[in-house]
Amino acid sequence: MQWKPREPKRPAPPLPSNLQDACDARYIYNCQQCGLTLSDLQMMSYRQVKDLLEINAFYADAAAHYDEDEKARKAEAAFWS
Repeated sequence: MQWKPREPKRPAPPLPSNLQDACDARYIYNCQQCGLTLSDLQMMSYRQVKDLLEINAFYADAAAHYDEDEKARKAEAAFWS
């Protein structure tokens, strides 16, 4: 069985022409940073891409602050023991 993306219920509204090029480039760049290709973007719905971008941002934040979080966990455990 092969996974097939669901068609979006309605396409996202178009951006104003003065913002369209800059936003498109930034959107594609962010998607490429998550490992998505242009063909992936064509097959996925906007919601699926948005969810993947949010997961990637959450992971990047967690990885960036891992040491701080670990210190806070140890300090909290020491406080309550």
